[in-house]
Amino acid sequence: MGQRFKKNYDIHCYDFDKNAKLKPTTLMNFLQDISTIHFETQTKHLGPEVLNGLWVIVEWRVSMDEMPQEVTTLTVTTEPTYFRKFIAYRQYTIEDAQGRILGTAISKWAYIDLASRKQLNIPKVLNDVFEVAENADKPEKLTFIDLMDSEMQIMQRSSVYSDLDVNHHVNNVTYIRWAVDALGGDVLDHYRVRELQVAFKREVFEGEQVTVSSQKKVTTDGVITEHLIKDESGQLCVQIQIGWVPLNEALRPLV
Repeated sequence: MGQRFKKNYDIHCYDFDKNAKLKPTTLMNFLQDISTIHFETQTKHLGPEVLNGLWVIVEWRVSMDEMPQEVTTLTVTTEPTYFRKFIAYRQYTIEDAQGRILGTAISKWAYIDLASRKQLNIPKVLNDVFEVAENADKPEKLTFIDLMDSEMQIMQRSSVYSDLDVNHHVNNVTYIRWAVDALGGDVLDHYRVRELQVAFKREVFEGEQVTVSSQKKVTTDGVITEHLIKDESGQLCVQIQIGWVPLNEALRPLV
């Protein structure tokens, strides 16, 4: 296993939706933020001749047994677990103010050349910096449930200035907001997120129009929704699958 890094995050009133549920985008912002802070804190002594690449997120897997229902502080802990060739993994735990674990997560990252966008080998020094063994086990591959022939709903939207991040493309968390926005009250008013899986395929830039195709499947435990975000040429940019459970219920994993 690797070096652990911990940070506290305050939840505010504006982090909840109209049904007093924590917005999944708030949680994802915490996870994305701690990943960046940990890496930058531990590598600030390394110059550009060593760190000559850029990290891009490839996958998220998040599982929440419980979601905060009031203004409070969460403690997020992250730990790099795998560096091999150009791929890295991190894992996370999310705790409430009493130290109870509410959920866990895993992220997958790719190390690429900033100019060419081609894959770069991860510098070996990072194994020592983050205390990750070179022979560490690779996490399981991300898989999605087949929703069969569920009815598809289509939403068109264009990326705007506020959707972008410092890399000048749509922020990773924005795609999750788009997916949630595509759902109606029959899901959002009665269910909360239990599982979230995201696979990033292509970038979307400012002013580009995308299609968000959503479908849902009702199960004995709740609802599963899948969202395919495609660009104007029809190429898949992001695939998202969300497992929802009835409000105030903690059930076994859906996805």
